[in-house]
Amino acid sequence: MNTDRRISGLVIFVIWSLFMTACTQQQPLIIGFSAGLTGSASEMGVNGRNGLMMAVEEINAVGGVNGRHVEVRVKDDQNNPEIALAMDQELYQEGVSFIIGHMTSNMAKLSLPFINDNNLLMISPTMSSYELVNQDDHFISVVSSNDVEAKFIAANILQNGGKQIAVIYESQNKAYTSTIKDLIAADLAANGARISYEESFESGANPAYQEIAKRLLESQPDAILILASSFDSAMFSQQFYKLETQLPIYLSLWAMNNDLILQGGDAVEGVFIPSLLDTESQNPAYLNFRAAYLNQFNAEPTFASIYSYEAAMILFTAMKTAKSLEPETVKAAIIEKGTHQGLQDKIIIDEYGDASRTLYHYIIQNGQFTKVD
Repeated sequence: MNTDRRISGLVIFVIWSLFMTACTQQQPLIIGFSAGLTGSASEMGVNGRNGLMMAVEEINAVGGVNGRHVEVRVKDDQNNPEIALAMDQELYQEGVSFIIGHMTSNMAKLSLPFINDNNLLMISPTMSSYELVNQDDHFISVVSSNDVEAKFIAANILQNGGKQIAVIYESQNKAYTSTIKDLIAADLAANGARISYEESFESGANPAYQEIAKRLLESQPDAILILASSFDSAMFSQQFYKLETQLPIYLSLWAMNNDLILQGGDAVEGVFIPSLLDTESQNPAYLNFRAAYLNQFNAEPTFASIYSYEAAMILFTAMKTAKSLEPETVKAAIIEKGTHQGLQDKIIIDEYGDASRTLYHYIIQNGQFTKVD
């Protein structure tokens, strides 16, 4: 009888212990990620997702955020503003308050009003349109705005003697491409040069690469500027290569990833391109990230993967130090810190949540991105 009572008591104790453990176990912390994961401009989104997941694995390996493991709800915005808004709405309905994304600036037009109206917080690794800066909103960037990039490209063109510049720019991401085009035009005009020809195209709509390239050359420019994704920049470069033009070609940092060289081959040899990535960085944190990325994905990390990792780590750090997980409180913690250490360099985030950081200059030589002093 006593034995039976002891066994019954032990069973009750075990059940009670399991119940208490279940009650006290922290619920996972769920964040969202939304980017273009399909289509011709998907490499940036896929690489961004890879970098984010590495950050999540790293933070979970040390116990998560204040004891809560992080989980990610991944959405494909298909690089389409309407779908991007729908994905943000889905995340909101699923109880998500923090979204890392989107990756192209055109997504902001519909998404940011929804983010602001519903008190969410969006941290973008790569949305850089000048139209997004100096706004007191629920948006944090970890990338410099494209007025910095515009000055960088214009200075490079002028330094190489460019006077009559022909421009091809992608129209779906006009918030980025058209803005940077106009900023470059202003800098060129202030220094005696000009955009003498421009033409837009729509990515993913079977653009007439060859015909556009021919029309551009008929305008007799002395330099070519392509504002497009890595894939489209490679396709246009191939047409100019076939047409045997010797004109210098300048690309935007949007094109700076592995796909440019893989798709462009010999046609992209000698092109000039700015980058947010220092391929020669010896920062131990970057070297460790690079080794892990190569091991996991069998590819070099791109600026999208690095910046997504950094965006996640900035968010997680702020969550740990903030007094609550209210988006406004976490945003305030990010801004109050001001200077954040990235994998390669420092990221300065101002009172509006806008970032400033270093740009680097590259030329493609022998199938490699080669940094120019």
